[in-house]
Amino acid sequence: MRLRSRPTMESLSISALDLFATSLGVFVLIAILLFPYYLKEPSVEADVSGATADLATAAAELDYAQRQADEASRQRAEMEERRARAADRMDAARRSRDEAEVAFLAARSRADAAGQKLASTQSELANVPITDLDLVFVMDATGSMRDEIEDVQSNLLGIVRVLHRLAPSLHVGFVAFKDRTDAYVTRAFPLAPMRGENLSRIQAFVGQLDARGGGDVPEPVDTALAEATAMPWRLNAQGRVVVIGDAPAPAAAWGRAFNTAAGFAASRADVPSLRTVSAIFTGRNREGRAFYEQLARAGGGDFVQHRGRMIESVMLSILR
Repeated sequence: MRLRSRPTMESLSISALDLFATSLGVFVLIAILLFPYYLKEPSVEADVSGATADLATAAAELDYAQRQADEASRQRAEMEERRARAADRMDAARRSRDEAEVAFLAARSRADAAGQKLASTQSELANVPITDLDLVFVMDATGSMRDEIEDVQSNLLGIVRVLHRLAPSLHVGFVAFKDRTDAYVTRAFPLAPMRGENLSRIQAFVGQLDARGGGDVPEPVDTALAEATAMPWRLNAQGRVVVIGDAPAPAAAWGRAFNTAAGFAASRADVPSLRTVSAIFTGRNREGRAFYEQLARAGGGDFVQHRGRMIESVMLSILR
């Protein structure tokens, strides 16, 4: 029985060897097939590493490019805004130029009209007979009257010379008034003949007027007018009071001012228009205009809305 068992063992051993050989052959075949890939693995890793570095560089460049694009967009928006502002300024400049041209043409037209009016008035003055004339200016000397005071200071002697050529005898007085809280309420230069030293005295008086004070609208026009009408007026000379201002008397004093004007006009009722109170209004408010219009109406004189030079307004208020 033992002699028969050996062939079985041998056949089993041969089968195991065949299986082992076959497995080894398969392993060797697989190794041979995969060997090139193992050889390439370091190169692939290097390629991956290089690609990663390139990707990082590209990302950095993309980020930089994005920042540059954002900055360019910001600068473009800023330039667009500056361009829009410049366009607005140009439009405003064009409008200002157009308005200036219109204003210039209007001013030139007014200047031409004023020149023609002055020439006409001067030609008419030569033929206007005036008897002896007593003239008193009643003028607001508060801060708002600076331009008008400077005008009178510059042209008073010119007014006197013109009237001297028209009137055989000329007496002139002056009453300046301010607010009751200022340095003075009224300051007067009495009626005096305009010859000799009186010319320099009245010029000095007017030259010392300073446009200061005020602050509230009402002015003591009634007080100044009463002082003017109380001066020594000549009996047979034409009497003219010219009130110059830009603000009315206090509301409670309107009636008193109108009564004073009317009383002065009626003081020589036997000779119509021998004495009058005229008004030159230099302001813009309605209340002031209404007061000066009523004052001139009560005094039988003329109301003048001041424009241009004071000499023209004075002549318009004196010559009837």
